[in-house]
Amino acid sequence: MLGDGAPLPVVAALAELPEPDTAAALAALARAEVVKDEQPLAFVHPLVREAVYRDQPAAERALRHERAAGLLRAAGATDEQVAAHLLLAPVRGDGEATEVLCRAARTAAERGAADSAVTYLRRALEELPADAQRCDLLRELGMLESLVDGAASTEHLLQAYERLTDPRERADVAVAIARTQVFASPPGAATAFARRAADALPGDLADHRQALLAIELVSGYMHALDPALWRHPVPDPDGEGYGAQMLAAALAYDVTIEGADRERAVRLARFALEGDRLWAVDHGLFWVVAAIIRMLADDDLGDFWARARAEAHARGSLFAVLSTNLWQGFWHWRRGELTEADSCLANALDESRMWGGAGIAPPFALAFLIGCHLDRGDLAAARATADAAGAAPALGDGGRLLQHAIARVLTAEGHHDRALAVLDAVPTPVPVPNPVWNPWRSTAALALRGLGRTDDAVAVAEEEVRLLRRWGAPGHLGASLRLLGELRGAAGLDHLREAVGLLATTTAAVDLARARCALGARPELPDHEAVPLLRAALEEAHARAAVGIRDRARAALQRRGCPDAVERESVLAPTATELRILELSAGGLGIREVAQQLFLTPGMVRTVLEKASAAGLKFLSSPSGEGRALATGRTP
Repeated sequence: MLGDGAPLPVVAALAELPEPDTAAALAALARAEVVKDEQPLAFVHPLVREAVYRDQPAAERALRHERAAGLLRAAGATDEQVAAHLLLAPVRGDGEATEVLCRAARTAAERGAADSAVTYLRRALEELPADAQRCDLLRELGMLESLVDGAASTEHLLQAYERLTDPRERADVAVAIARTQVFASPPGAATAFARRAADALPGDLADHRQALLAIELVSGYMHALDPALWRHPVPDPDGEGYGAQMLAAALAYDVTIEGADRERAVRLARFALEGDRLWAVDHGLFWVVAAIIRMLADDDLGDFWARARAEAHARGSLFAVLSTNLWQGFWHWRRGELTEADSCLANALDESRMWGGAGIAPPFALAFLIGCHLDRGDLAAARATADAAGAAPALGDGGRLLQHAIARVLTAEGHHDRALAVLDAVPTPVPVPNPVWNPWRSTAALALRGLGRTDDAVAVAEEEVRLLRRWGAPGHLGASLRLLGELRGAAGLDHLREAVGLLATTTAAVDLARARCALGARPELPDHEAVPLLRAALEEAHARAAVGIRDRARAALQRRGCPDAVERESVLAPTATELRILELSAGGLGIREVAQQLFLTPGMVRTVLEKASAAGLKFLSSPSGEGRALATGRTP
């Protein structure tokens, strides 16, 4: 029998010959060096294999695939092996073929190959008439599609929803539809559907009602809808179910927006993430919201993102990987891990294009990328990202944060009037008092200072500090105090000292370096206090590739007669994604295989491999064969 190197429709054709004729045909092909004279038999070259395959008319190929599927089934092959040929076989309305395709889909889903499972189920759907079994298949297909293709998912789930009669099954599908519509449908669709579905629920499905209420609340914020359409008093979560956890995340969001009760927001968010249970029913909405709230509250997430990434890959969920990359990128940025943040956010943009949808994720990713570039001191890259964002849709919270980031770029470029105009034009249908999620004041203060309106700048910064003291997250408060201290000049020394003290208790490494630099650069500070601050700022900024802060710290040291002893170029270490690409490539996987496994585009994988090749990067194995490490022939 021919192996993987030969198309099985050819096997089907040979199988129809008498055995002596088959043996003679194979011998002739081996002498002509078309196939290998070994077991299992295969074509000598893939180009020959493809030529032989394509030489058959399409209709004949389809029949051969059907024959190959039958041979494999009779030989006891796996469902996935058989299904691979049924995909290309004629549609017969064959119940047995449908069962094989569905079993293959479940096997693929169990091993995390959601895209393959979706392909099998879509083909199975073609075999079925419009009956009850078709309804079940629509539901199964729509649930899997929500992992990899948002628009198709909502279409199939809505078809299933209209056919279902069991109230609990309808409620399960309703929650999945509304959750997917948040990202896959136009603004307002999720809110309207969630309300209609909740009104149709029987009284005993209270947890489902909580889930739909949570979706209505969060999508209202995320889509920047008129609050008259969706905002109303929301009860506290009731029970321990998934719906209760979703509602807790939504309420934590609401509390954070108000910015007055950080402890309650953290308590609700922690309950939402308890036991990682939401991962089983939510691919990237409420557990992400809860994690965002904890980050905005400076509540340590531990290894949360590593666990989330492992779960997303295990499920084969492109959407969960996208969500993880986006918000782990935000997490890395807040921690000053700028290179890792860049990598995660760039991946999120690519994955968002692959998943499709209404463009909710890209504005967030672009806003955070601009922040990374500005923290690095790379104004040109920040401007390029802002320009690239100009043509992208800017919806809801993400659109608002993106406009704030663009205003920050304009301020850095000296276009202070334009920056203020951008801020004034940002729509905020629902007031967002908390500066951790509406950071316009710090940008406005910088623009006002640039226009010579220092008193106005100080007033705006003081208001931000007041609001952040009420919220109480030390990282955000420390960054705001640093700005206020710089704006107030000689009167701001105490603000700078407080900023350094607060930031030293957090993981916000770049913000801490910036605050130490600002304090150490104050001329009234004696050398014995200023120099250690400046050296610490320089070292941290250098390690984080925050070149602008590093250069300011170096200049301040030089003014004090303490120049940096070593002029060093920033060396960007490979990111976790780059290391994984190189490791999988070294293990023998091709570009497309690596891209599929990591949910990346082939172009991105190719770029990483070409960059690594140009830099002379390679893998070295430890004596045990484990723990490969990246090495280079160059010395940084």
